[in-house]
Amino acid sequence: MPDNIYTSLARIYSHLMRSIDYKKWAEYLSSISDEIDKKNLDVLELAAGNCKIAECLNKIYARLIVTDISFNMLLESSFPGMNKICCDMTSLPFKNKFDFIYCTFDSINYLNSRNKYKHLFQTVSDCLNDKGIFTFDVSLKKNSIKYQRYLNRSGKFNGIEFKQRSFFDQNKNVHYNHFKFVLADGKKVEEIHKQKIYPFEEYFKLIENSEFYVHKCFQTFTYKNADSDTERAQFILKKNQNVNISSRRV
Repeated sequence: MPDNIYTSLARIYSHLMRSIDYKKWAEYLSSISDEIDKKNLDVLELAAGNCKIAECLNKIYARLIVTDISFNMLLESSFPGMNKICCDMTSLPFKNKFDFIYCTFDSINYLNSRNKYKHLFQTVSDCLNDKGIFTFDVSLKKNSIKYQRYLNRSGKFNGIEFKQRSFFDQNKNVHYNHFKFVLADGKKVEEIHKQKIYPFEEYFKLIENSEFYVHKCFQTFTYKNADSDTERAQFILKKNQNVNISSRRV
């Protein structure tokens, strides 16, 4: 992810995401972690952003660490006692192990190459206990087609004027979000966000080449099996314990 991503945007992010039910999302993640046969889980969040989900889960998990590549986004959370670390989710700095690692808001889609997925799965595997769970959601093609026009918006918040233009390039399978800002001092800034929208089946191939297997794959926020017609998919991975991964595919 480029260094300039989520800099100016960080200051208006809470406004753009004000309709999100963070509590409901946190409860969904918590239900996924219920499968882990252990009390007092050690939990890690990747791409935590402004930590709104973590603020809800902090009441459930006493040992929760949040990470994000954007220092500006992490600064937006002033929640007391939050353990925050700025780092790249494809190269985690931890030597200790976690029981539950999660990533939300289709942040995985920012990984625009198969090689980056390889690094992600490797570093997460290194940080995850053998019986732990790694879960993440992805935005799929149907979601980009359906919602791209709703993300064309403009307004003003925290003294910052903003304009967002959203476009899904179906030839490249890349979803673009182009932000233009006019800051309080009149300075003009632009951020271009690019998310790679891989086909549903491609994620299974990427995972097959890792130390994980797909334990379950749901339509996000539900417990219904996902398929190629799904808008958003929730992948729930477990570490391969000398099992034929292909036989585990959902």
